[in-house]
Amino acid sequence: MEETQVHALDYLSVFRRRKWWLVAPILASIVVGAALVRYLPKEYKSSATLGVAAPIVSPTLVNQTMLLDNQERMRALSQQLLSPMILERVATEEKLGSTQTRTEQLNRIRRAIEVTVPEPVATTGEVRRLDTFIVSYSDADPTRAQRITNRLASVFVDENSKLRAENAEDTSAFIATQLRASEARLGDLEARLRQAKESHMGRLPEQTQANLQTLAGLRQQYESSATSLRGEQDRLSMIERQLEGARQGRADVWVPSGRGEISAAVLPPETRVMTLERELATARGTYTEKHPEIQRLQEELENARKEAVVDRQRPNADRVAQLQLDPAFRQLNADREMTRLRIREIERSNTDLQRQIASYQARVEAAPRVEQQLVSVQRDYDLEKQQYSELSNKLHASTLAENVERNRRGEQFMILYAATLPTEPTKPIPWRVMLIAIVAGICAGAGLTLGREYLDRTVHDVRELKDAFELPVLAEIAHIDAA
Repeated sequence: MEETQVHALDYLSVFRRRKWWLVAPILASIVVGAALVRYLPKEYKSSATLGVAAPIVSPTLVNQTMLLDNQERMRALSQQLLSPMILERVATEEKLGSTQTRTEQLNRIRRAIEVTVPEPVATTGEVRRLDTFIVSYSDADPTRAQRITNRLASVFVDENSKLRAENAEDTSAFIATQLRASEARLGDLEARLRQAKESHMGRLPEQTQANLQTLAGLRQQYESSATSLRGEQDRLSMIERQLEGARQGRADVWVPSGRGEISAAVLPPETRVMTLERELATARGTYTEKHPEIQRLQEELENARKEAVVDRQRPNADRVAQLQLDPAFRQLNADREMTRLRIREIERSNTDLQRQIASYQARVEAAPRVEQQLVSVQRDYDLEKQQYSELSNKLHASTLAENVERNRRGEQFMILYAATLPTEPTKPIPWRVMLIAIVAGICAGAGLTLGREYLDRTVHDVRELKDAFELPVLAEIAHIDAA
């Protein structure tokens, strides 16, 4: 059996026999496409361009350095633009009354809104900062689409400014509340710390240096006072020896006077003997033995020796009574009493100094224990004080930011390009509908043509006859047109 070959003229013969099976669906699809373009509900889209205006007041002056990234800014803008508050205001101002409920109406408006960003003018290596947005609204009425788009843009700009001001006010109010709470806690901690310091006054760690200096001064003062005490005690001992020697009439004792020496008449005889011997030895170095001064001193010395012999035999009571008549002896007694008084005063001072030294020494030793007791309260106080300072700075910055937002001096949205009246519908697109209809007609016509040809069992040429009966063809009669 010969292999069947399909020639291009076979397709042409098929088209010639079944042309209406192909053309009719195409014509029908054109008619259907035209009808769809004519009668399908049309939808018009109007777009307005929003831009972010640069703030009049620099953000660094009010500590507004936190910026949203592109995704967060796009998400925040879409959420705010599609919020019920803005949509309800648009519906109310545009008087979009209908038989639908408010929720259904807002959902219909929300579905008709689209937020996009414009294509960049040029491609750079830097991260693109989104500061321009396109807000679109689709509606069957082009005029209404333009009007609602402009209304939506203006309401969004106004509500965004109000929302930023409200957020700034809420932030300031929240920080003010936290600041008052921190101030109350700080006052409580300050009272606790003050009470603790008052109960340990003098033993505080910050007073340790002053206590050490005071302790060193007290010890130095105590040493000086001890030295003075020893001097006064030595002076008292010397005065006691002088008084005792004067009472006993000892020759090796010389009784000094504050205003001069004791008169020679009342000096102990042995003392007079020693004094006259010294004067005689001095005079002999100057005068001869026959000089009147030498003779006078020898005579007085002889008398003094006799008196010394007599004085040794005299009772002590008589000797003391005679000494009491001399002012120098009485002055010596007064000096002894004064010295005893000074000694008692120095001893009292030393006792007080010892008590103070012990007290300051105890303060210095107790400082580490007091520091351990105060460290927790001091730490809480320092942390709360730092937090109070930070909250105070934040409140000041938030107050400035609040004033900036209230006066609309910060970053604000503005309408760069208002919505225009759309002239061409976005749905349906005529050329696209017609193209789809024609492609569908061609596919349908081709399918019908091939199907009809496949179902037709008529023999149309010699090749089909040979294939059908496997017999040789002797002759072929040309086509005869009917008369």
